[in-house]
Amino acid sequence: MKWFLLVSVIFLCSFTVVAQQENEHLLKYLQQKFSEPAGPTYSDSLYQLSLPELRLPESLKSASIPAMVDNSKLPYLRPVFEQVGASCGQSSAIGYNFTYEMDLARGVHADTSINQYPTHFTYNFENTGYEYYGASYFHSFDILKKCGNMNVKDYGGFTDNGSRWISGYNLYYNGMFNRIEDVCTIKTNTSRGILALKNWVYNHMGESALGGVASFYAGSPWNAKILAAGTPEQGRYVVTEFSVPAVHAMTIVGYNDSIRNDYNSDGKYTNNLDINNDGIIDVRDWEIGGFKFVNSYGNSGA
Repeated sequence: MKWFLLVSVIFLCSFTVVAQQENEHLLKYLQQKFSEPAGPTYSDSLYQLSLPELRLPESLKSASIPAMVDNSKLPYLRPVFEQVGASCGQSSAIGYNFTYEMDLARGVHADTSINQYPTHFTYNFENTGYEYYGASYFHSFDILKKCGNMNVKDYGGFTDNGSRWISGYNLYYNGMFNRIEDVCTIKTNTSRGILALKNWVYNHMGESALGGVASFYAGSPWNAKILAAGTPEQGRYVVTEFSVPAVHAMTIVGYNDSIRNDYNSDGKYTNNLDINNDGIIDVRDWEIGGFKFVNSYGNSGA
């Protein structure tokens, strides 16, 4: 039996994020907004603080890494999908993250039902039988550790109406072969934290030839802008800030050190000026570089 590692990211700063996020589905958004709890709870926050922090090793602090990595182009990331109900936590942590890391470790492609993992196996443990009741992915991690997650073929589909309870010893037994050993967190409120995340995305911090993905909670990305003409990735959608509270889970799949957004409208793109006038220059002042994420809600995309 093989064990795997998933990564969750704590975002304590605002920075540029690329996404092909288009028009929101207003009705479904309102259903989710007013039917599920307002994102992770206080106990969820304590849970995340208890997770081991994945820090950048000293040996990688000055290591050379590519200026751009896009793991969404690898065959281990399953095709983009639209979540059902308020299952964003499981869509991120299991539909994308767990599926990617499991399939990468096994060297199999994520385009078949035997190599994909359903969101609702774990979601239905905690949604009270109602498809618009959100369930934190932190609790799903515990299920992945102790029980595992059967594949889509065994589950009989990728999603359901939120009230199904799977039966059958052999199905649960098969799921026991798909478990994780641990979950780590990466704090991105410093330049070193962001470098740690980039190294994870590039090559699992030196542990493999290919990199990983990471789950995170933030505000729903309805405020997408367009990258300016004449800049890298011009015309693509970009999220320059997330609203609060953190009610939606998404998955980081890449980064690009060249994309840019002029936060203070001074006609310049800088990472070395105090643009927010707080007396210090840190990652909150960066206008160059960002992460790419895949979304499962609205007109989903990466």
